[in-house]
Amino acid sequence: MSGRAASSPGVLHLTPVATHEPTADGTDWSSPGADGHATAPYVQGSLAVDFRAEAYDSYFGPQATGTQDLPEAQAWARRTLRALLEICAGNRPVEQLSRWLAPEVRERVARRSQLARRRGGRFGPPLVRAVLACHPADGVCEISAVVVLEGRVRALAMRISGVDGRWVITALELG
Repeated sequence: MSGRAASSPGVLHLTPVATHEPTADGTDWSSPGADGHATAPYVQGSLAVDFRAEAYDSYFGPQATGTQDLPEAQAWARRTLRALLEICAGNRPVEQLSRWLAPEVRERVARRSQLARRRGGRFGPPLVRAVLACHPADGVCEISAVVVLEGRVRALAMRISGVDGRWVITALELG
C-alpha cells in the first residue's frame, strides 16, 4: 500500500477537450460566396433521409396486400378492438399492438392510455358490442363499432389497410 491513507480520495483534474470541427473559413463553409450570397451552412456527420410516403422504394418499402390474402376483416377487427380498448383504458401496454398500428395512430393511443393510467381504472372492462365492416377498395376495410369504454357507450370508426400480409390500423376515431 502506498503512503496515502486509504480514506483520502484522489484528486480529480478536468481538462477540456478540443473540438474537432473544422473552422468556418473559406467559401466552402458558410461565408458569402463569390456572388455575395451566403452559401448553405456546413453540416458534418449527418445524413439526409426522406421519410415522406413518396420516398418509399416500391420494391423494398411496405407492400400493399389484397383482401383475399388477409384474415377475415370483421373477426380480426373484433379481436383487435378488444385489445385496443384495453390499451385505451390503460390496462395493456401499447407495444403489444405496435405491429398493427400506423405510427400516428400508435401515438394517439399511447397518449390516451397514459391519461387513463393517471386517472386510475375505476370502470369495468371494455366491451365490443357490435362490429360492421365495409370494403371500399381491395386491401382496405372500414370498421364501425359500438363499444363500452370507461362506463360509457361510444361509437368507434377505424380504417384498416393490408400492408405486408397483415391488417394495419391507419385511422381511428373514438367518439
